[in-house]
Amino acid sequence: MKKRIILVALLTISLSWGQDVFEKYEYDDSVSYFSISPKMFQMLAKLSIETNDPEADQFISLVQEIKSFKVITTESADVSSDIEIWVNKHIKSSKMEELMRVRDEQAYVNFYTKSGKNDDLVEELLMFVTNINIKEMNLGNRKPETVLLYLSGDIDLTQISKLVNQMNLPGGQQLGKLNEK
Repeated sequence: MKKRIILVALLTISLSWGQDVFEKYEYDDSVSYFSISPKMFQMLAKLSIETNDPEADQFISLVQEIKSFKVITTESADVSSDIEIWVNKHIKSSKMEELMRVRDEQAYVNFYTKSGKNDDLVEELLMFVTNINIKEMNLGNRKPETVLLYLSGDIDLTQISKLVNQMNLPGGQQLGKLNEK
């Protein structure tokens, strides 16, 4: 009986360690959570929207290729630490590569990617922002310490910075710098 209890306890602990950080904090009040499901992207892909605006057409094309879009932000130092641990484990287990690192007076921003079908696309993008010191950031009455953005699909990095900028998330400007190189 004792062996079963110990086995169940160990199994429970190991499952919580492997839990996705987004699932773990989805209903936590110390975290702002935003997620668009794959079903929503499938629905958007089926819409036949015609515009005369080339930027809108590029945006629609981008959205059609995204399978998952998740963002969490927090002011909590404990949650930020937990997110950082998850990020470090995830980039190793998913074999993601560092794309870019930016350190300035506004924030520390790290981008990680997993290669896609070709050189212009990535399969996964992880943007991890810490030490945020941006006065003009508009996220309601919250002043986040950490922002974690995760995208999966066939992601064109030259277009994704526009999406991140439209959401007014820190790191969008740094991601946009990739287009300038």
